[in-house]
Amino acid sequence: MKEVVLSDREIPRVASAIKAIAHPLRYKIICLLSKGEMSMQNLVKAINTSHSNASQHLAMLQDSGLVLARKVASRVYYRIRDQRTLNLLAVSRSVLP
Repeated sequence: MKEVVLSDREIPRVASAIKAIAHPLRYKIICLLSKGEMSMQNLVKAINTSHSNASQHLAMLQDSGLVLARKVASRVYYRIRDQRTLNLLAVSRSVLP
């Protein structure tokens, strides 16, 4: 197995990202966003929850640095910040049988 060496500065950032995707709804959001940018309205429909609940989960994903938001008029669109988030998603899928 390959040894992973992280600096003291990197460890909290990685732990925050893992914590962010540890919730099933946030994991689902990341999976949906892996296909491309989505509006808040479409995310709410896709994950079948309230706007308020989706907003709270998206805020955590933003705070952890996994997701970016942009506002166009009254709509907010979300997307994956960078490829490393998709790599984290792929690794998380690969560790289970």
